[in-house]
Formats: sequence, structure tokens, C-alpha cells
Amino acid sequence: MEKLGGFKVLKNVVRISLVSPRQTREVLSGCFRVIADEKINLPYATFVFDDRAWGLNIAVETGDADRALRLMENTFGQKSGHHPGSTILSLFPHKKNPEITGALFEAFGREGVKTDAMANSPSAISIILKENVLNRASRALFGPFSFSAYRTPADWKLAQKGKEQLYKEVVASYQEQRPKVYGLEYQDHQEFLRITLDHDRIGDFGTSFREFARLGHNLTFLVTNPCEEDGKETIAFCLPITENSDYMRIVDKMAPQAETGGLAPVSTFSMNGPHFGDRYGIISELLISLEKGGVDLLGLSCTIASITGVVPSAQMTSAIEAIKGCFEVPSVVKRA
Repeated sequence: MEKLGGFKVLKNVVRISLVSPRQTREVLSGCFRVIADEKINLPYATFVFDDRAWGLNIAVETGDADRALRLMENTFGQKSGHHPGSTILSLFPHKKNPEITGALFEAFGREGVKTDAMANSPSAISIILKENVLNRASRALFGPFSFSAYRTPADWKLAQKGKEQLYKEVVASYQEQRPKVYGLEYQDHQEFLRITLDHDRIGDFGTSFREFARLGHNLTFLVTNPCEEDGKETIAFCLPITENSDYMRIVDKMAPQAETGGLAPVSTFSMNGPHFGDRYGIISELLISLEKGGVDLLGLSCTIASITGVVPSAQMTSAIEAIKGCFEVPSVVKRA
């Protein structure tokens, strides 16, 4: 049983999903720019480019949902999926361990807990699901995991009373000219894999991550996102390139019905900041700076206090300079 620190919940959010076949990155950055101009906070945002289209998931507080939906549809010129009654469940610490990701997929699969979106950061896994399955999801977590903060689902439920605003933070520093980050980390020589399969089979994919864990590799990026085919979803993730890495073989063995694609070499980067999880404008500033630097962003996730991204390895140096151009970065560390 894996011992973790705990998990947090943000209720009363609306998930907005969209798949755009328009391949211009300017449209994507324009979408986040108008959301920032309206001062709409994004506690959760992910997107992935799969050579044909962008798949996006964002979450906003219920009171901002109508404005955000209108802005996205006006920017992309198409309808978005609108999913009220959602909640964000964040499990920590994650430490990029695919064993934890696999156990989570399997636990939810056994209990019939359907996730609407998922993303990892170096510190946590964040999951969007319907609020009416939250209790079932919390019970499922106590199968493969133990928590230092509470021993049982009842302990966790009791701890939530009066803390509905648990990880909403005050937006204290939006007027700063250059947002601060605690540090920038990156990894070279990664493989970017995209797996598309039926939404109902996502839980079955957990076994693949257990196989990745047995290889001893870190999971440096993970998001699930909508795709063009109805009833299907894309899992995009990054693992290191090694002599014995044959990730596609593992995927084909565990999920033979899945459609697979990949790209290598890529690099992943991650950074934490004091207001990343709730401050409007963070993503749009990053996207605009990467565009100016000629960087082709392949995927991004922004959850709680972390941003994680994927770029072609040949462009990592340009990406670092672009990030330094819009954030105050005290240190840059290359991880093995």
C-alpha cells in the first residue's frame, strides 16, 4: 500500500472541453488571453496537440462558466462541451511515480468511478469528476493508498467540514510585471506518447503504468483530453528514452484496441509558483512568450500550483529563454 500525504477537493466548478481542428497556435493563445482579460481564474487547464487538432479541458468556478464558455466559442468559432456539477480532486504527493498513477486508474476502474479529465504535476495528480461520485471516489482511494492525514474515508469527510474553499487562494500578486516561480526544472530525451481509446476503458489502462513503473522510469507528463472521435479520449504522457524502453509494446499488450502515436525526442519542463493554480493570465503570458520564441508547444497542464509542458528537444533552450522572458526564474535545473 502506497502512503501519501492526502488529497484536496475543489467543488462547484464547471469543466469546459473542446476539440479544435484549427492548428494555429495563435488561436489557442488568443483564447487564454481573452479569458485573462476577463479576470477568470483557471484552477485546471490542459491541452494537447495530436498532429490534427488541439484537445482542451479547462475548469472554472461556476459563477464564471457562462462567460468562459462564450469567450471560448467566440475565439474558436465552434461549440464547446459544458459540464456543470464537477469537482477537482487532487492527490499528493505524486513524485512523478507511474505506480501511483496506475494504482489510481485501477482503483477507479474497479469502483466504476468515471473520470472526466486527469493531469499530473511533479507534486500531485488532479482529477475532474462529477460531484455526485466524489464519495465513491474517496472510498476507492483508500484501497491502494493510505494517508497520513486520515485513516478512513469517514476521517477525510469529517476533515472537509467547513473547508469547502480549501485550496482557493487569494489572488494577491496579479499586478506584478513578472510572475515569480520557485524554480524551473526540465528533462531531455523523453518520448511523447498519445493513446486514444474508448472513454469507458480508461480505467483498464492502469496496468500499463504499473509496467512502466517496473522499468524504474519517472512519468514526466500526463494529461487526458477530449479527441475528435465521439466516446473516445486521449491519454498523453512522457517517459524517458532508454535502450530498453519499448512503451508501445507494453501499450499494445495491455490495450490492444487503442490507437497509438508518439514523438521523440521531446523535453518536458515544470515550474511551481505561488498563484499558478488560481491566478488568471499565467497561461496566456507563457503561450505568447513561447510563440515569440518560435517554440512549438506540444502539450501543457496547469493544475493547483504547477505548470508542466512538452516541447521538441531541439527547442528546449529556446523554451527556457522564453520562460525567463515572462517569469522571474531564480534557478534552472536539468533533471536526469
